[in-house]
Amino acid sequence: MKRVILTAVGLVALISLNAQNITGKIVDEQGEPMGFANIVALSLPDSAFVSGTISKEDGTFAFDVEEKAQLLRFTSIGYDTYYAPRKSDMGTVNLQPSTEMLGEVVVKGTLPKTHMKGDAMVTGVAGTVLEKAGSMEQLLDRIPNVTAYGGEIEVFGRGTPEIYINGRKMTDAMELERLSSDNIRNVEVITNPGARYSASVKSVIRITTKQIEGEGFGFDARAIFNYSNYTQWDETGRFNFNYRKGGFDLIGMLYMSNTTACDYKTLKQYTYLDNTWEQTNEIYGETPRTNPYGKLGLNYMFNPNHSIGVSFSYDRYPGGDSWMDLASTVVRDGELVENSTSNLTQNERETIMQANLYYTGKIGEWSIDFNADWYWNKDDSPISTAEQYQEVGGTPENQTIDTKTLKRSQLTASKLVLSTPLWEGKLDFGGEYSYSKRKTTYTVLPVGFIDDDRSRIQEGMASAFVEYARQIGAVQLQAGLRYENINFDYYEDGKYLPEQSRVFNNLFPTVSLSTTLGDVDFQLGYATDVNRPSYWQLRSSVLYANRYTYETGNPFLVPQINNNVNFGVAWKWFSMNAVYSHISDPITSYSDTYKDEPSMTLLQTINGSAYDQVNASVTFQPKVGIWSPSLTMAVTKQWYDMEVHGGKSVSNPMGTFRFNNTFDTKWVMLSILMNAATEGNTENIRMEKGMFRTDLSLYKAFLKDRLSVQFDVRDLFRSGQVPVTIYSGTKHSMYFSHKSEREMRITLRYKFNVSKSKYKGSGAGQEQLRRM
Repeated sequence: MKRVILTAVGLVALISLNAQNITGKIVDEQGEPMGFANIVALSLPDSAFVSGTISKEDGTFAFDVEEKAQLLRFTSIGYDTYYAPRKSDMGTVNLQPSTEMLGEVVVKGTLPKTHMKGDAMVTGVAGTVLEKAGSMEQLLDRIPNVTAYGGEIEVFGRGTPEIYINGRKMTDAMELERLSSDNIRNVEVITNPGARYSASVKSVIRITTKQIEGEGFGFDARAIFNYSNYTQWDETGRFNFNYRKGGFDLIGMLYMSNTTACDYKTLKQYTYLDNTWEQTNEIYGETPRTNPYGKLGLNYMFNPNHSIGVSFSYDRYPGGDSWMDLASTVVRDGELVENSTSNLTQNERETIMQANLYYTGKIGEWSIDFNADWYWNKDDSPISTAEQYQEVGGTPENQTIDTKTLKRSQLTASKLVLSTPLWEGKLDFGGEYSYSKRKTTYTVLPVGFIDDDRSRIQEGMASAFVEYARQIGAVQLQAGLRYENINFDYYEDGKYLPEQSRVFNNLFPTVSLSTTLGDVDFQLGYATDVNRPSYWQLRSSVLYANRYTYETGNPFLVPQINNNVNFGVAWKWFSMNAVYSHISDPITSYSDTYKDEPSMTLLQTINGSAYDQVNASVTFQPKVGIWSPSLTMAVTKQWYDMEVHGGKSVSNPMGTFRFNNTFDTKWVMLSILMNAATEGNTENIRMEKGMFRTDLSLYKAFLKDRLSVQFDVRDLFRSGQVPVTIYSGTKHSMYFSHKSEREMRITLRYKFNVSKSKYKGSGAGQEQLRRM
């Protein structure tokens, strides 16, 4: 045995003596580092594989190569393969975009390239037609598996993402508006986030901008004019400015909008008891809002290893006269029972203030990232509802209900993340603590109509995580574990209610594997995430909507836990992604009768039964001449168990299709974006029929891209209406049908000496802030 060990040691020593450490750095055609490119050592003359590695995120690489390997091969999806004789220092290797021939049509390397990088699916923007998409919303809507429309951003099958810009978490949606597609380098989409992210985060979008340097004063001014067939004209103005001098960086934003949101829909409520009750509500309303907003940030970089900064934002909604008209009928077994009309007026006023303090530094091999946050919110919402109702054969009756909701919310939070190299990999660990408090006062006149509510929620959240990433040959491994502790205390009229107060302790493991075989990238991951109920969902008060509809919370809700397995593939202009999820205690909307009156409905939130779900999508993104098509086909299938009236299935699959067509004529950029969806189910919601929507966009830049004009039409044919039914067991269901709205938008933008902000504050307590 001893001889065997000595022989093995000798062989290892001999191999080491005959091996040479090879180092270098890989960059693209613009000199930017290329992470996760493949480097393979080959023997001559047979070109047999000897060893290989993948470049780090900064483009550098280092690995031991045996003496018989005399040739190195460098490859990355979308770039020409490069060969070079082996030497100890390969220096800087420059890869060039590939050009392929398809018949007589040239397909150039300016097509958007999607590839796997660690736990992310990365789409290049710089140098592609995506550079001229215009706003960030329009750019993200063209990224595989991402939908951005009407201010809402979603990752397919994984909901609303957490967004990072140059490694810094976006704490305010206005930050995204500050950017435009022409200063974006790439976009990374993560469907199974690691342990460093809050367990409530189901998806992440990481945006990397181009390297823009320069000092002095710069600004980015934007004016947006919206016109729709319902709300007529809306106006929005944004002015972002930045001043840099040495290590000092001043950033700011001024924003003002004058908008009107329109609500035009049909709502039908069905109740199946001894009799069949049908309530039909025709609703039309408008919510005008004026929104001044300001943000100021100071940042100082002592040297490349140490930076500190502070920011403050003020967001104000001074109030507007919102109104809603509702015409209702109540039918029992096909016969009319009652008619009613309601007129609702509201003047909501809200003020939000936020502050962030951060420090980032590096001491030796240790990296430090510290953030402290403060949030304060005041929301005052008085509503007056004047109703007139008349039973068949009876006389008209009138009543006025006045309600007032006053909410006060406050949050303090801190977060610390430490990073260091370990065992040829990287170790990240840290923790976060937040304390939040929310007080709600709800009063109703006339007195005794329904109960008033004076409740208070106090919550402390502590978390800790550890995550390790390492390159093992051609495989990149990332694994982590996160612990979260929640202490939730509930009070009514100042009295602590132990039966509605909770303590939660949860562990959330994550693991991700990725590799490249030839030109194909593969990714496999597992993660557990949580959907915690919002503070509004946890309230106990009953709110008055109209004579037939009431709404309440549920203090007994428990968090929804999701176990997810993700698989992805990327090859040249093709990518595929699939996610399998097992969902426990899903938080679901539900309706029931109120006070044993079949014509009155109580809307609430409950924990449903566990179910399984699969989301899968494929995307094709070739480029033919001036035409850059992008086709995405996706399907969602669930196995959701619920008995409903009529025995209808709530597990039907639903398909979605997106066919984006961009034509770069060099004079103007034209985009025609088509979206379609089939009928199907999502939890207890059924899409009753298919949908088809067409959007149009024209983009033109002047004065070396300093001035740009963009014209957009959303829902060109007013065909985007999606009627849905929400099932609540065998006794209740609700049908919604919104009216389609065509929207036209003109965006004028001028930028001068725009530089990238060095502010690195990433925020803390963001999960608690979202739940507020």
